[in-house]
Amino acid sequence: FVLTGKKSFATGSPMLTHILVTAYVEAWDQTAEFLVIAPQNGITIEPTWQSMSMRGSGSHTLVLDHVFVPEQHMLDRFEKGHRAKRSGDGGGWLLHIAATYLGVASLAQDYATAFAKTHQPASLLQPIATLPQVQEKIGKMQVMLTTARNLMYTVATRYDDAPQERLAMRPDFSMVKYVATNTAVDLVDLAMRIVGGTSILEHAPLERAYRDVRAGLHNPPMDDVTLKVIAQEVLENEK
Repeated sequence: FVLTGKKSFATGSPMLTHILVTAYVEAWDQTAEFLVIAPQNGITIEPTWQSMSMRGSGSHTLVLDHVFVPEQHMLDRFEKGHRAKRSGDGGGWLLHIAATYLGVASLAQDYATAFAKTHQPASLLQPIATLPQVQEKIGKMQVMLTTARNLMYTVATRYDDAPQERLAMRPDFSMVKYVATNTAVDLVDLAMRIVGGTSILEHAPLERAYRDVRAGLHNPPMDDVTLKVIAQEVLENEK
């Protein structure tokens, strides 16, 4: 096979050596999935990832210009409107999105907590961690992060322990993604309220965390789609 085209949002593109690419095969009138090995002639990267969020992901555009792929690296082929075989497990890969953004939220929590324990403005005799309003925010952050993590790990455990149920778990994966990304946004906001004005300074950990968690809201599935799917499931199961 010879592939020509572009793959947008190719996460990790500057370092990738094995790349899954879907392409339309005109002779079959089907879509196929290929394993492309890099580097090789015809593969270049367009530095299009000029994003305010997740800059470290290097999600640039991968350009393929007459790139040769051996027959054994054609992994799957499927009709229009169908999914590749690797997506036939209900979409368990969605859990990595939740894990990523909860990781950012955890960093924000750690930074804000450490700041509160050591920051003592001139108007106080003790660090701000002694203030009730700060303790309330720290408590909220812990509840939010623990709740989101427990949901994610519970669903991950079900996915591992019951392979026969995976296809029916797609709404659960979407729910985990929804809870995790929105929790991350709200938690970083609380962390910034604790730290105050220095949290918005360029190169500050919370400035980066604030930018990064925003990207989670735009990872598919979108919130409105997730809520629609969950609502439909509830309505169908209601007796």
